[in-house]
Amino acid sequence: MQAPPVIPRQPFPFRWLLLAVPLAVMACLVLFKFNPTQYAFYPRCMLYATTGIHCPGCGCLRAMHQLTHGQLADALHSNLLLMLALPLLLLDCLQYCYRRATTGFAQFWVARPIMLKLAIAVIVVFTVLRNIHAAPFNWLAPQ
Repeated sequence: MQAPPVIPRQPFPFRWLLLAVPLAVMACLVLFKFNPTQYAFYPRCMLYATTGIHCPGCGCLRAMHQLTHGQLADALHSNLLLMLALPLLLLDCLQYCYRRATTGFAQFWVARPIMLKLAIAVIVVFTVLRNIHAAPFNWLAPQ
């Protein structure tokens, strides 16, 4: 009986962090300083502009602006899905970095097929529910 092949340990690629972290910090600083409801340089949702339908991303910039100012309730009201997904995505990134640094191999759990299918289903249901302008769902539409 042969032993399983040994996968050589790869060095952790810190290079992408040298670009990703400063870009994320700069984006947060821009969102902190410039309110998306008051400045026109932010992109507008083309789906909402043409059809009046809120996409799953509608309200994300406003939610991040409110989050940078510590207004969690307003951020939740702007885009509930983003606010619920952010801690999970951050945890996944930290887990990936830890496992890659310690074992040399890691996989984002959100990239697994079952998680992708679940994420697509959640996004579709969220999109449908936020466009129902009736009593229990009207709070899902962005401010």
